[in-house]
Amino acid sequence: MRLALVLVVTVAACSTHNTPPPASPAPAASSSPASPGPPPTAAPTVSAEQFCEHFEKVAGQCEQFANLRANLRMNPTTCVADMRPLLAAPQDHKFMVVLARCVVAIDGCDEVHQCLAAGMPDPTDPQALRACGDVSQNSAEHAVGIPKTAWDHRNGAQVTRFREARSTKADPIEMCGVTAATHWLTTLRCDDSSQPIKSVDDAEQARPGNVGQGGHCHSMIDRYVVPCPEARYELFIDAYVCSRPD
Repeated sequence: MRLALVLVVTVAACSTHNTPPPASPAPAASSSPASPGPPPTAAPTVSAEQFCEHFEKVAGQCEQFANLRANLRMNPTTCVADMRPLLAAPQDHKFMVVLARCVVAIDGCDEVHQCLAAGMPDPTDPQALRACGDVSQNSAEHAVGIPKTAWDHRNGAQVTRFREARSTKADPIEMCGVTAATHWLTTLRCDDSSQPIKSVDDAEQARPGNVGQGGHCHSMIDRYVVPCPEARYELFIDAYVCSRPD
């Protein structure tokens, strides 16, 4: 699920910089009835080789895609082998399939971002939250929804210092989305009020990776290691828990 959220964050981060393309002029009216167009066809299949070749070009031209490559730990030397199983199961990896099609079919940083924004749903959408026990085929595409009373008392609520952030893989800090988790980390202070994490890049540098499924609803748990003058703190965050609308 982190893949879905990271892609959403990447799209959102650039949405304010992208200018929508000018509207196409309306076609001239015709006195004869229009002939029916060809029947719609399925989206073309993208191979792992095509995706990796095009993605390296896009990442070399666009800073946000270079950051995305780093965030997803995408290694150019193993890209094809890593991508083959993902693209071979589009029903299980819809977000990566959208990314692959946009990267291969479109040129230009802004244009690729617009393609992603048009085809990528938000996994933290309040109307699409899943139940904690939902382990259906598409459950990994949605965050878990919990009642607001439970959300207000979740682990991590009201914490302002790293010393107060107590967490384990089984009982992680709970946040609604990677963006919210990153923002929360930037609000925490060491005992001397210093701020070791000031940005998304700082947060990614502090994240060695995930530790597999954990927490109350078996989501992927991210592990962060943050050094402060008084101690080195280890934080476990479940970024896939949101307040359920009443």
